[in-house]
Amino acid sequence: MPTQIEKDLEKQMEQYSIVTFADILRALKSHPDWLEELRKIILTTELLELPKKFDELLKRVEKIESDVEILKQDVAVLKQDVAVLKQDVAVLKQDVAVLKQDVAVLKQDVAVLKQDVAVLKQDVAVLKQDVAVLKQDVAVLKQDVAVLKQDVAVLKQDVAVLKQDVAVLKQDVAVLKQDVAVLKQDVAVLKQDVEILKKDMAYLKGEFGRFKGKDFERTIKDKHYAYFGKLLRKTKLVQFEEILQIIDDAEEKGLIKEEQRDSLLNLDIIVKGQIKSTQKPVVLAVEISYSLYEDDIERAIERAQILAQILHEEVIPTVVTAEVREDVEKLADNKGIFLIKVDY
Repeated sequence: MPTQIEKDLEKQMEQYSIVTFADILRALKSHPDWLEELRKIILTTELLELPKKFDELLKRVEKIESDVEILKQDVAVLKQDVAVLKQDVAVLKQDVAVLKQDVAVLKQDVAVLKQDVAVLKQDVAVLKQDVAVLKQDVAVLKQDVAVLKQDVAVLKQDVAVLKQDVAVLKQDVAVLKQDVAVLKQDVAVLKQDVEILKKDMAYLKGEFGRFKGKDFERTIKDKHYAYFGKLLRKTKLVQFEEILQIIDDAEEKGLIKEEQRDSLLNLDIIVKGQIKSTQKPVVLAVEISYSLYEDDIERAIERAQILAQILHEEVIPTVVTAEVREDVEKLADNKGIFLIKVDY
């Protein structure tokens, strides 16, 4: 049932002729109390209480911003710890790289959190009409902040453990450096021993080579009739005493030079005989070399020519060897060398 105040208002309103919307505006400006009555008719109770609820919501948002500020301080402290850790692990760049990645992830999480707070502020401004949805978003944001706080606490623990690991690793590196220094000294001593051993082996190889060459030459001389008997008959080993006078006379007459005389006297052996197939008398100027090389062939040719010049006989350059390369053997054949290969 209408109150007396409402009845009075109705009487006042009947005095105005309302035709257009402009008439309504003029009436409300003339009677502000009518505007309050109009609000009661148009607006629901929930909408009238919306400013009060919005004030409560702002208080909750301020509480969330306070929590975020505390979280920022924790993050700042964490950044200082990470900076100190970077100085301690300058040598261990790989491990620091991993830590930097973790800190970068933390920075990204903080940035995401800032973005979420900014979005939340925008949502508070936009979603004034839908308080229920805003409450749900705030609840979700609180959960995210709680999870982020837990993550920060875990990260602090991980950083502390990492510091301990770095200290242990530093000690291990120091021990390893000492071990490497000792190993270097041992290697230096070993290198010296190896160099001495190489010299000893080279000397022994040289001595063994000379011994083997001398023994091989002596064997050929002792059994010359067996080795040269395949080509010659009536084989005879010519002693240098038999032709020494001839060699000296040739030098005195200028037929050969002094160096040619010295070269001829270094000829290993001289063998005379008759070729089996023709019975032609020949002389073999023999070079004996366990391993045959090109210079042995050239030396045999040179000495055979000198010997033929002073004996006035046919002299065949001859080499006896146990080891010869295929290319050296072909060279001997091309130069007309009589080559005898011996199993020794």
